[in-house]
Amino acid sequence: MGLSFTVGLIVLMLIQIPVVESSFIGDPDRSMMTSAFHLRSDVIGGTADPVLLLDFDDRSLSEMAQGPFEPPIGGMPRAVLAQLLDFIRTAPPTQRPRVVVLDVDIAQQAADGPEGVAKLRDALNAWDKAGAPPLVISRQTFSAALFGKPGGVPVLPVSPYDDVMQRSQNIFWGTPKVYGDLNGVIGEFAPFECAATPTGVMPLYSVALIAYQFAERDSQVLDHSSAKHWMQDAVTGCRTKPLAPPQHGETIDYHFSLPVGSADRVWPNLSPKWPGFKICGDTSAAIMRRLSVVDVVNALRASDGAVSHEMLCQRVVMIGGTNASSADFVQTPLNDMNGSVVLANAIRGLELSHGGLRAIPLLFQVALLLLICIAFTASDLASDRFKEHYRNLRRHRALLSWRKRLVYILLNPICLNTAIAVSAHLLGIGLMLGTLNLGLWGFVSAPAFAVAISETIQEFLNA
Repeated sequence: MGLSFTVGLIVLMLIQIPVVESSFIGDPDRSMMTSAFHLRSDVIGGTADPVLLLDFDDRSLSEMAQGPFEPPIGGMPRAVLAQLLDFIRTAPPTQRPRVVVLDVDIAQQAADGPEGVAKLRDALNAWDKAGAPPLVISRQTFSAALFGKPGGVPVLPVSPYDDVMQRSQNIFWGTPKVYGDLNGVIGEFAPFECAATPTGVMPLYSVALIAYQFAERDSQVLDHSSAKHWMQDAVTGCRTKPLAPPQHGETIDYHFSLPVGSADRVWPNLSPKWPGFKICGDTSAAIMRRLSVVDVVNALRASDGAVSHEMLCQRVVMIGGTNASSADFVQTPLNDMNGSVVLANAIRGLELSHGGLRAIPLLFQVALLLLICIAFTASDLASDRFKEHYRNLRRHRALLSWRKRLVYILLNPICLNTAIAVSAHLLGIGLMLGTLNLGLWGFVSAPAFAVAISETIQEFLNA
């Protein structure tokens, strides 16, 4: 048992290293977490703030086209974005959202040209002056080589709105960058990235981290969360090592999905303990709501802007696009998912886990590994006992029924150790389901399979 425990312990220690965890060694545990995410997907309500997605879907872009035979517009019109922001800004104080995320890189070329840019500038200026809710805008950085810049630090291009951003107190740039594993499955979001701007290198914080800071109601939780830690580390990191971004990020706590082409998705309801009910009253209780932008715009035009703001109350409002032309879909543990929905999972997940998923204390992981080793040792003793009994029967040429033969086959070391390793994996999924709700996760599968392989090799060497 000592050798097997040592092997398992080595794997457990190695897998704590992000590079090792993202390799094939960490695949069993990633599979375990994926299974747990699947089992709890669209089941968990919780008390985290619900999400309202104002969606530039395919129907919105199609109906906004210039004519019946014109192709859909190749982007999100800045004038429509301005209209949505004005609608949100004018919400009464009792119906304002917690935070607004504009998951559109407005620095890119506008589909409606200079006129649209001017309208969006006016909307952002009005947003800042009115003291509206915090607004986080996604921005994309690009390779320095694309701009002929030395140094290699990614470049944040200038935008027509930079002067507004510099003087604003409640509008922020953020990065939507995420990390994937060897199979391209997105599992983490980048807490920040260092970006070169005309005024120097600066940290571009994660959209999810910024939004979470405004959504979190408990200041003590926020002070001890990973969000606060990353915010502090980013300034020092970009000043001293701008070319060495974090090699790992914050695990995204996936708990709801929006598959491609799923327009009529239904999500679970919030817990009655959600604090927003005290402010918003009897409003939609679903953790997620999706509205096509064209429906909102048509309602605003038909009523001359007199549309109820109740849908915004205490929500995380996401303005993004699930349209096919944006190609903003990534592979996640649940399914192919739009980037805005991934960010929504990250923001709500931070609230559900009170600041980010944390690893189960290493001591408890070691204790669980020791229990697994004891189970393997007990199984080996049982296997040896049955094998000796089988040999005695064969010496006396006793006839065995096919059922007894099957039992003896299943109790050989390979079958038995594999069964225990698989059982540990399934047990890990069950434990993960419980611990994820507490904001905890840990490694079980890879060390268990390492112990199984070690025990099997020893069994054959001692045969």
